[in-house]
Amino acid sequence: MHVVVDNSAGGDPFFAGEVAEGLRARGLEVELREPLQAKEFDTFVHVVSAGLVIRVSEHPDRAVLAVIAEVVRGALMHRPSVRRRARSVPVHLGETGRAIEWIDVFD
Repeated sequence: MHVVVDNSAGGDPFFAGEVAEGLRARGLEVELREPLQAKEFDTFVHVVSAGLVIRVSEHPDRAVLAVIAEVVRGALMHRPSVRRRARSVPVHLGETGRAIEWIDVFD
C-alpha cells in the first residue's frame, strides 16, 4: 500500500516529517508531499484539522489503519501546545476528499 503524507496545505512541516518518518519506520511505502510554494497557514483562527491529510492508495485493513493511527497520535503528542495536540488528521482514500477515518489523540 502506498501512503501519502499530504502537507500541500502547508500546515506543519515538522509534524508532516515526523509522521512520514514514523510510517517509513513501520515498513510502509511513504511519499511526503510538500507545498508547491511557500504558504502561510493561518493559525489565528481556531482550526480543527492539522492541515495534514494522510492519503492511502487502497482501503487499509484494520491492522494498517492502527499503525497509521499510532504514528499520527504519537506525532501529535510531540506538538508544542495543547491546541496543536488536539487537532484531527483525516485519512482519505486516494486523491478524493472522502475521509475514511479521522485520527486524533482522543481515541
